[in-house]
Amino acid sequence: MTESTKTVCPYCGVGCGLEVSPPAQLGKATHRDSHGNPIWRVRGDKAHPSSQGMVCVKGATIAESLDKNRLHYPMVRDSLDREFRRVSWDEAFDIIVNRIQTLRLTTGSEAICMYGSGQFQTEDYYMAQKLLKGCLGTNNFDANSRLCMSSAVAGYIQSFGSDGPPCCYEDLELTDCAFLIGTNTAECHPIIFNRLEKYHKKNRKVKVIVVDPRRTPTAEAADLHLAIRPGTDIDLLNGIAHLLMRWNYIDTAFIDDCTSNFPAYAEVIRHYPPEVVARQCGISVEDLETAARYWGQSNRVLSLWSMGVNQSSEGTAKVRTIINLHLMTGQIGKPGAGPFSLTGQPNAMGGREAGGLSHLLPGYRVVKNPQHRAEVEEFWGLKPGQISPNPGMTAWDMITGLENGNVGLVWVAATNPAVSMPDLERTKKALLRSPFTIYQDAYYPTETAAYAHVLLPAAQWSEKTGVMTNSERMV
Repeated sequence: MTESTKTVCPYCGVGCGLEVSPPAQLGKATHRDSHGNPIWRVRGDKAHPSSQGMVCVKGATIAESLDKNRLHYPMVRDSLDREFRRVSWDEAFDIIVNRIQTLRLTTGSEAICMYGSGQFQTEDYYMAQKLLKGCLGTNNFDANSRLCMSSAVAGYIQSFGSDGPPCCYEDLELTDCAFLIGTNTAECHPIIFNRLEKYHKKNRKVKVIVVDPRRTPTAEAADLHLAIRPGTDIDLLNGIAHLLMRWNYIDTAFIDDCTSNFPAYAEVIRHYPPEVVARQCGISVEDLETAARYWGQSNRVLSLWSMGVNQSSEGTAKVRTIINLHLMTGQIGKPGAGPFSLTGQPNAMGGREAGGLSHLLPGYRVVKNPQHRAEVEEFWGLKPGQISPNPGMTAWDMITGLENGNVGLVWVAATNPAVSMPDLERTKKALLRSPFTIYQDAYYPTETAAYAHVLLPAAQWSEKTGVMTNSERMV
């Protein structure tokens, strides 16, 4: 085999296109890693719309991880103090099915839950929804999107009524002002940053504002770096809004036609004059005014944010405050403008589309909506009322459910909660109390494997087909 295969990088939410070819090529030396092992060659796909042939170091070296520390066969144990023993797939399935059926008969389906991952492909998400929400009748499916993207989800829904970022990557090369807050894009979404930086260098009238307490590589490239005190994001955003309103950089026609409750918002931002905001944020009044002027004088403003905004005790409020700036100035619904959350994982967006959180159903539907439930029940061929009207357990609810005995089975797939959950010591103690934990992963050992009763090996990137949705909702 000498032909290259086109695929998608499975690391972050940018969704870069890759071309992968076998280690051995006619007339060329075999491609090997630093230990001399043959590995597949990876390069950027020049025809891919997201990355345009670019690839970062993580994508370029992804093939090196494929064969290391893999889990090759199912393993089970009766208790956590016993050693795992290898079993057949049939035996593993029988153990899982028997435990699920027993729980359904004795405790009910609400004792069963699954914790998934933004590493899932959309097909994985969809089948998990159908299994739990359709077949078993419980909405207890959540994913680690709950931890990283839920603020963006809630902010979009509360502001727009739908969780769909209204921007795309082409906007990076069409904007007049890029406003980056809570994102070190240069290191965390390098291909997006490369596109923006190239455009910025060619168009010196374009302004880049970076809001970050640290002077990151992203901040180094900015026309204006606002090194605010941690936790003062809302003060800053409302301070910019105050100046935009004072200087009449608002779109009154858009506000009247397309928004509601602007007078209440105007009353809030009235209390954020420049002197107060500058003092709160630890920046100069001049820098605050410059930021507001850049925004107000630009025809097209694109805001970008990531985990620095989302993973906050006020994450949803911060997202809505960013969106409010766009709404008051009409900076939305046109090329080069809009509020754009940068997804952390390769398919967190696809998971939300497929219903991959405990309050969602496929296709941006919600479990609380009777019409939405009826539509999915009809499509899945279920009897009316099969899908529960109650939102299921969130990721953290599952941990507290293990603590109080309400969870009898937890199925963890493609994520490592013993490392990634908040309040890790409490999480580990809860996992120790789990009556039955199924852990599905491509690798072994991992930290979460220590808390599992059943281990299921999973196919990894390059070993299966499927689709993902990136930050701009490109499938």
